[in-house]
Amino acid sequence: MKDTIKQTNEMRSRIMREKIMRLAGYSEEQINALMFDIAVQYMKGRGMSEDWLVIWLKEPTFWTWWRGQWTLIDEAFFYKYEGNMGDDQVKPQLQQLYEKLHGSIDHYPDEIVYEKIHNSYYVAGQKILKKIIANNDNQ
Repeated sequence: MKDTIKQTNEMRSRIMREKIMRLAGYSEEQINALMFDIAVQYMKGRGMSEDWLVIWLKEPTFWTWWRGQWTLIDEAFFYKYEGNMGDDQVKPQLQQLYEKLHGSIDHYPDEIVYEKIHNSYYVAGQKILKKIIANNDNQ
Protein backbone atom coordinates (compact mmCIF):
# COMPACT_ATOMS: atom_id res chain seq x y z
CA MET A 1 0.00 0.00 0.00
CA LYS A 2 2.80 2.39 0.94
CA ASP A 3 4.57 1.77 -2.38
CA THR A 4 1.36 2.46 -4.25
CA ILE A 5 0.94 5.83 -2.54
CA LYS A 6 4.57 6.68 -3.25
CA GLN A 7 4.22 5.63 -6.90
CA THR A 8 1.00 7.61 -7.26
CA ASN A 9 2.63 10.73 -5.82
CA GLU A 10 5.68 10.33 -8.06
CA MET A 11 3.47 9.91 -11.14
CA ARG A 12 1.39 12.95 -10.14
CA SER A 13 4.55 14.99 -9.74
CA ARG A 14 6.01 13.79 -13.06
CA ILE A 15 2.80 14.54 -14.99
CA MET A 16 2.52 18.00 -13.46
CA ARG A 17 6.17 18.74 -14.20
CA GLU A 18 5.64 17.86 -17.86
CA LYS A 19 2.65 20.21 -18.01
CA ILE A 20 4.68 23.03 -16.43
CA MET A 21 7.53 22.47 -18.88
CA ARG A 22 5.14 22.82 -21.83
CA LEU A 23 3.28 25.78 -20.31
CA ALA A 24 6.25 27.89 -19.20
CA GLY A 25 8.93 26.62 -21.59
CA TYR A 26 11.29 25.13 -19.02
CA SER A 27 13.62 22.19 -19.65
CA GLU A 28 13.95 19.36 -17.13
CA GLU A 29 17.40 20.66 -16.18
CA GLN A 30 16.08 24.18 -15.60
CA ILE A 31 13.35 22.98 -13.27
CA ASN A 32 15.78 20.74 -11.37
CA ALA A 33 18.21 23.64 -10.92
CA LEU A 34 15.40 25.96 -9.86
CA MET A 35 14.06 23.41 -7.36
CA PHE A 36 17.53 22.99 -5.85
CA ASP A 37 18.37 26.71 -5.76
CA ILE A 38 15.07 27.61 -4.12
CA ALA A 39 15.55 24.77 -1.58
CA VAL A 40 18.92 26.29 -0.64
CA GLN A 41 17.39 29.78 -0.38
CA TYR A 42 14.54 28.36 1.68
CA MET A 43 16.87 26.72 4.19
CA LYS A 44 19.19 29.70 4.42
CA GLY A 45 16.16 31.93 4.94
CA ARG A 46 15.38 29.93 8.04
CA GLY A 47 18.83 30.58 9.45
CA MET A 48 20.23 27.12 8.73
CA SER A 49 24.01 26.89 9.10
CA GLU A 50 26.11 25.62 6.19
CA ASP A 51 26.83 22.37 8.07
CA TRP A 52 23.13 21.64 8.61
CA LEU A 53 22.30 22.78 5.09
CA VAL A 54 24.64 20.13 3.66
CA ILE A 55 23.03 17.47 5.85
CA TRP A 56 19.46 18.43 4.96
CA LEU A 57 20.20 18.67 1.24
CA LYS A 58 21.40 15.05 1.31
CA GLU A 59 18.31 13.83 3.18
CA PRO A 60 15.73 11.90 1.12
CA THR A 61 13.01 12.72 3.66
CA PHE A 62 13.52 16.43 3.07
CA TRP A 63 13.39 16.00 -0.71
CA THR A 64 10.23 13.92 -0.49
CA TRP A 65 8.59 16.72 1.50
CA TRP A 66 10.04 19.42 -0.79
CA ARG A 67 8.83 17.68 -3.98
CA GLY A 68 5.38 17.35 -2.43
CA GLN A 69 5.25 21.07 -1.66
CA TRP A 70 6.65 21.87 -5.10
CA THR A 71 4.00 19.76 -6.82
CA LEU A 72 1.20 21.46 -4.88
CA ILE A 73 2.46 24.82 -6.08
CA ASP A 74 2.89 23.46 -9.62
CA GLU A 75 -0.74 22.37 -9.61
CA ALA A 76 -1.99 25.75 -8.41
CA PHE A 77 0.18 27.52 -10.99
CA PHE A 78 -0.87 25.25 -13.85
CA TYR A 79 -4.59 25.50 -13.21
CA LYS A 80 -4.38 29.26 -12.89
CA TYR A 81 -2.37 29.81 -16.09
CA GLU A 82 -3.18 26.80 -18.30
CA GLY A 83 -5.15 29.07 -20.62
CA ASN A 84 -1.77 30.38 -21.82
CA MET A 85 -0.65 26.95 -23.07
CA GLY A 86 1.01 27.33 -26.45
CA ASP A 87 1.44 31.11 -26.21
CA ASP A 88 5.20 31.52 -26.51
CA GLN A 89 5.01 35.28 -26.01
CA VAL A 90 3.95 34.96 -22.37
CA LYS A 91 6.49 32.27 -21.37
CA PRO A 92 8.99 34.78 -19.91
CA GLN A 93 6.25 36.29 -17.71
CA LEU A 94 5.04 32.82 -16.72
CA GLN A 95 8.58 31.86 -15.71
CA GLN A 96 8.86 34.95 -13.51
CA LEU A 97 5.53 34.15 -11.86
CA TYR A 98 6.50 30.50 -11.45
CA GLU A 99 9.79 31.33 -9.75
CA LYS A 100 8.17 33.91 -7.48
CA LEU A 101 5.43 31.49 -6.46
CA HIS A 102 7.92 28.73 -5.64
CA GLY A 103 10.13 31.16 -3.77
CA SER A 104 7.23 31.70 -1.39
CA ILE A 105 7.16 28.18 0.05
CA ASP A 106 6.84 29.13 3.69
CA HIS A 107 6.06 25.99 5.60
CA TYR A 108 8.88 24.41 7.52
CA PRO A 109 8.90 20.61 7.35
CA ASP A 110 6.47 19.33 9.91
CA GLU A 111 7.63 17.75 13.15
CA ILE A 112 7.40 14.22 11.77
CA VAL A 113 9.82 15.03 8.94
CA TYR A 114 12.14 16.97 11.25
CA GLU A 115 12.22 14.20 13.85
CA LYS A 116 12.91 11.53 11.24
CA ILE A 117 15.84 13.47 9.81
CA HIS A 118 17.21 14.40 13.24
CA ASN A 119 16.85 10.86 14.58
CA SER A 120 18.47 9.24 11.54
CA TYR A 121 21.56 11.43 11.98
CA TYR A 122 21.58 10.88 15.74
CA VAL A 123 21.52 7.09 15.26
CA ALA A 124 24.23 7.27 12.59
CA GLY A 125 26.33 9.50 14.86
CA GLN A 126 26.01 7.05 17.74
CA LYS A 127 27.14 4.16 15.52
CA ILE A 128 30.14 6.15 14.32
CA LEU A 129 31.08 7.03 17.92
CA LYS A 130 30.87 3.35 18.95
CA LYS A 131 33.09 2.38 16.02
CA ILE A 132 35.66 5.06 16.91
CA ILE A 133 35.67 3.98 20.58
CA ALA A 134 36.00 0.30 19.63
CA ASN A 135 38.89 1.06 17.27
CA ASN A 136 40.68 3.10 19.95
CA ASP A 137 40.12 0.45 22.65
CA ASN A 138 41.80 -2.15 20.45
CA GLN A 139 45.00 -0.12 20.09
